[in-house]
Amino acid sequence: MTNFKSILCMAAIGCVALLAIPGGAFAQCPEEPPLQNFTGLGTVSCPCFVPGEQAGVVLTAPAAHYPLEILRIGVGWGSQFGGSGQLIEAALHVYEGGLPDPGTPIFSLVGPQLTDGVINEFDIEPLPGEVTVAGGPFTVTLEFYNTNAGDPFAPTVVHDGNGCQAGKNVVFAIPGGWNDACLLGVTGDWVFYIIYRPCTPTGVDDGPFVASTSPAFLSFPSPNPFESSTEIEFVLGQSGHADVSVYNVGGQRVVRLANETFPAGPQRLSWDGRGNDGKRLPSGVYFVKLQVEDYTSVRKVLLTK
Repeated sequence: MTNFKSILCMAAIGCVALLAIPGGAFAQCPEEPPLQNFTGLGTVSCPCFVPGEQAGVVLTAPAAHYPLEILRIGVGWGSQFGGSGQLIEAALHVYEGGLPDPGTPIFSLVGPQLTDGVINEFDIEPLPGEVTVAGGPFTVTLEFYNTNAGDPFAPTVVHDGNGCQAGKNVVFAIPGGWNDACLLGVTGDWVFYIIYRPCTPTGVDDGPFVASTSPAFLSFPSPNPFESSTEIEFVLGQSGHADVSVYNVGGQRVVRLANETFPAGPQRLSWDGRGNDGKRLPSGVYFVKLQVEDYTSVRKVLLTK
């Protein structure tokens, strides 16, 4: 295992339009978008791994949602300088346990192909058999086939650099076995998510849901870039007040899209590229910010003429 504290997480990579939501609008895919543990504008690459090692997250869904079926898995993947192309890694694993030892995988997707600079989403619902988790916490990891340790040009897993939540981020090291990633010096939460649905009726939205500690999730605006209008989709874990605003690169708010109480579940807003005064804004980069209590999520969007 490469020394994490000596080479760890050295550069930010951009994250524009990373999350592909199959089917597009909520009317076609009401289970979308997912929630997440990570926060922030960008992600931080960690060229720290050798073949056979693993990185991943420990997730806990609400107790009433178990047993649950995992439908899709998302993995953030990137390099410091980008453009490294696609790589096939060893496997995605799901374990029906958490730290200190998740146990034996209950599901493995062998040979996932990952693209540099995006969150790669893998649809496992069509595969034979259901990936069912009986209870939580449980663990989702990526096992490496390629070496990236110490190589700043190599793509690898990424984290948000915004503080590592103890017990929620794992590394399987060679040697050393399972570790809490925070204790190895990782300074953020790995960019992983799952989408799932409860296997039994719960009296709530039949999902799918996402295992997460976050109260909300802001999807990437779509289309992005956009000319006439873009859709801004977000999910609230429970009913509450949400502020959705757009800021320019100088940090000034140019328009407030919503500042009200929303019910739990998926929400959708539109932005036509106009400011608070109703005038069309100049083309360029803008930032959509979701504020729910103390939680903040920001997505970049490009307005074109």
